[in-house]
Amino acid sequence: MTEVYKTLAICGPTAVGKSELSISICQELGGEVVNVDSVQVYRELDIGSAKLSPSERGGVVHHALDVFTPNQVVNVAEFRRVAQDAISDIAKRGKIPVLVGGSGMYFTVLLHGLADVPPTPSQVRAEVARLSPEEMYEELQQIDPATAERLNPRDLQRVSRAIEIARVTGKRPSEIFAAHTFRAKENVSLVVVLCRPRDELYQRINLRAQQMVDQGLLEETRRLREKYGQVPVLRTLGYCEALDVLDGKLSREALAEEIALHTRRFAKRQMTYWRNEPTKRGWCVRPDAQDPWIEVAGFDSFSPRAQRSMIAVRAFRLSRDELLRAVRERMAQPLDQTEVWYVAA
Repeated sequence: MTEVYKTLAICGPTAVGKSELSISICQELGGEVVNVDSVQVYRELDIGSAKLSPSERGGVVHHALDVFTPNQVVNVAEFRRVAQDAISDIAKRGKIPVLVGGSGMYFTVLLHGLADVPPTPSQVRAEVARLSPEEMYEELQQIDPATAERLNPRDLQRVSRAIEIARVTGKRPSEIFAAHTFRAKENVSLVVVLCRPRDELYQRINLRAQQMVDQGLLEETRRLREKYGQVPVLRTLGYCEALDVLDGKLSREALAEEIALHTRRFAKRQMTYWRNEPTKRGWCVRPDAQDPWIEVAGFDSFSPRAQRSMIAVRAFRLSRDELLRAVRERMAQPLDQTEVWYVAA
């Protein structure tokens, strides 16, 4: 029987403050970071993925980071293998594996394993790659509206993968993943989901987008394309908009706002995931009605009815020291199932 490892996770929407908190927790509790970001697994994609520089990591060891070259097409199975090896290694050395990132599906498969999806033949991958971004998303909307709604239209790496799955299997990706109950326990985790009021998060997203531009995102994107060509990973958020500038489709002055706009939409999807996923997977959720909590107004939902209101979550209001103490105490106890804490950042 495969050993089930106990992990800690720092999750939530982009720009909420996950990386900063993870460094503090690792330094205090003796942890090592396992990256759960689908772009930070690539080397040389630094500015556009908001990757911490070595000096910003505070001496904390990071795993599943800078593993693949940009011209490698990495699927979730390859990521899971690298991350699972890191989790096993960290735990066996008596340290805490701290999973950090915003890629929800990557996180779920680390806890519950993979759905049974066949590999994509190279011919099918090439056929899909020849489609324009608009053709890709239109095809996905036609064959699997549920997956199309869940994905950012500009996240061409995931959009193209969904089309590949549909073409190879003849089934909707949403149906395949729904059939996989994700009930097996491959790891369990205490998950700290950081929450911020929507306006505050949006300000942080806007600032990060401008910082990326100021730090040289265009130059990084140009260098990557010259070295590797139009590789799929450059179709991800931030790099996709930078390519539009390089190709004359977008002005340099509009770049930061365009990135911020699509990042805000992405953040809505991330928080929707963290609102729905714990209940769907049967994870324990806190705070509950007996715990002290505050309400954190989150994001507009996608359904027309819910667009008139905001998604809100109950969240603990804890200082950094209080959170560190609470996490330390909980991690010292047995953890039989994944437990999610919503915490006001």
